[in-house]
Amino acid sequence: MKSFALLVTSLTAAACVALACGSTPGTTGEGPPSGEDTSPPGPGPGFEPGRDDGGPIAAPQTIAAMRIDPADATLDVVTGQIATKAYKVLATMKEAPGVEVDVTKRSVFYVPQGYLVGTFPADGSATFSTRLPNATNAEPQRGGKVTIEAKAASSDGSIFTVTTGLTVRLTGVSTFPGGSPEATPAIPMNPGSFFTGTADAAHAPTIHYPNAGALVPPNLRRLEIHFKKGNASDTLFQISFTSASSSLVLYTRCTDTPTGYEADALEPGACALRLDDALYGALAESNRGAGAVKLRIRGTDEAGAFGESAEQNLELAESRVDGGVYYWTASNPPRVMRFDFGSGTGVPEPYLVPNQDGLPNTCVGCHALSRDGKKLFAGVGNSSEGRLVFINDVSTKTLTVDGAAAAPANTNRVLLGSFNPDASLFVAAAPKNDAEPETKLLFHDGTTGLRSFGLDVGFVASHPDWSPDGKSIAVTRISGTNATSIEFYGGGIDVIKNAGAWNASATLTDVPVVAPEAGKNRYNPTFMPNNAFLLYTEVLCDGTQACNGYSDPSAKTLAATPTAGATPVPLLNASRPGVNDGAATNLMDTFPRATPFETSHKGGKLLWFTVSSQRRAGLRRFFPNPSVVGDPATQQTLWMFAVDPAKILAGQDGSFAGFFLPFQDMKTSNHMAQWTQKIVSSTPPPPPPPPPPPPPPPPPPPVPR
Repeated sequence: MKSFALLVTSLTAAACVALACGSTPGTTGEGPPSGEDTSPPGPGPGFEPGRDDGGPIAAPQTIAAMRIDPADATLDVVTGQIATKAYKVLATMKEAPGVEVDVTKRSVFYVPQGYLVGTFPADGSATFSTRLPNATNAEPQRGGKVTIEAKAASSDGSIFTVTTGLTVRLTGVSTFPGGSPEATPAIPMNPGSFFTGTADAAHAPTIHYPNAGALVPPNLRRLEIHFKKGNASDTLFQISFTSASSSLVLYTRCTDTPTGYEADALEPGACALRLDDALYGALAESNRGAGAVKLRIRGTDEAGAFGESAEQNLELAESRVDGGVYYWTASNPPRVMRFDFGSGTGVPEPYLVPNQDGLPNTCVGCHALSRDGKKLFAGVGNSSEGRLVFINDVSTKTLTVDGAAAAPANTNRVLLGSFNPDASLFVAAAPKNDAEPETKLLFHDGTTGLRSFGLDVGFVASHPDWSPDGKSIAVTRISGTNATSIEFYGGGIDVIKNAGAWNASATLTDVPVVAPEAGKNRYNPTFMPNNAFLLYTEVLCDGTQACNGYSDPSAKTLAATPTAGATPVPLLNASRPGVNDGAATNLMDTFPRATPFETSHKGGKLLWFTVSSQRRAGLRRFFPNPSVVGDPATQQTLWMFAVDPAKILAGQDGSFAGFFLPFQDMKTSNHMAQWTQKIVSSTPPPPPPPPPPPPPPPPPPPVPR
């Protein structure tokens, strides 16, 4: 996209300069009479004549109160430009109550929070300037909240500190490059002029993606916008993102073959685009953790009529999401892919592919990673086989156990499971026809991958998930007909606790968390990284193949604390359909998996999870894929959701509307996104550079003598 500033009108730029670029504000609010401290060290307010070493000295000046002027100001800045604001510091002295003096010349200024928005000169002088990216600091330009700090000294050497807030609002207009599908025919020179007057509902576009109320990480990038015309005659569209910290506008044509998309990616009649790094960076960094951004789309026929969509909220999380994700794509051919979510760039890498790197030429699907991303196990073959594949060093892809039809792969079979926190063990449920009893959880050595011991839990268990603290294993308690430990027709959620070491003589305690219930199948528990609650899948069940614990359309995600008789919390916001789902509410949200980190957000915490879902990805085409287990053809893609743990623990729905993972192949069916703390490879991508810290402020000058 072109620079945001290219299409800003001269009137807007002039207004910005008049408001924010170089004017010196006066005092604000009410207070004592103000004056300027221009005459030290001679007599003046708060001074008394005296002598020190034969000469006159200033009387003591002890700051009693101090304030920054202006307080809690707002500053507009146009993208690609710098805006400034001058500040004063006013103080009253204990020696002269009721008289406020200007001590700006004796003060130093600093930005302890929000320094990537802007800062003061290195000498601490009083003019704040917004920041532009440069060769040594390429962080995107942004708006946002800034803390302004000022310090001044009393004559006894003590330092008085005061702060105030500043909201910097980033404004800008952008278009796509000339000749691109989004700018063909060319965008007119003054596109905003087509959107003045009264909006006509007959020309109102409809937003189809992102979903209303979605919360996305600031490092997501590749955010797509999908919409439909309100009127067939409409040819020019204005997309605006508005908040207290930014006002960003993008002009585009309607195209169903936008930049970066495959030719047949979208439905006929769709209008779509992907925000480039510059625009997404400005949007995300200006609004992370700052609340809702208002998204609106306007459309015009360029002949006098325009309409506008309903306004909807989009929110940016305060903290980035990091980690690597390994997922199973069930088609073309079935294989395990991986992607470094923290990098936000590149394309998924095929990691486990049949008939490559020593793997047998058969399906590889269910898999698990150690939390540090260094070890992996998987089962190959169908759900009645589950021959073990184990990789002790993910960076090399060298198979410790190769999944072959002979031992040890076929005598150490696995279906579903997870690693303990230090990856010294992993626990698995074997296929139903294994030599070991169905009531045993099987524990494998974390170095060799081979079975070490088994523990009988007294019921048929599946989907074992080891808690992050290592003290518990959540399982599905299979209560209905069990075909293969993954295709069963009834289940509940239990937690197996162990107060001691995990070995063959461990004493286990079973905690029934959510009991089996007629007409429902509950399965696939997964702990969240804070240990405080877990997620699981629930489907409505009639005791037939339609509720088999694998791919039931009614599957939804619920939360529960790992305590006896816990009250389930449905994640209704995460389950809500998008515009293109229409009246459908059975979206087949399966295999919830948590990211490995808890992040900060607006004074609280956020957790993130993914599901595989057949919900519609905006206006992207739906590509039904054949089922590997004989179910009707459908397409499931990976979706990600944020959840507020405090609300879950209070028994409330803490989930948010989600987004599809934009890096996945949107023509395949994708499942079971297993998260690790990082991608481990022989050539790992470099970590993102940390934002540079601000230089320390200089000390305030002493009181003149």
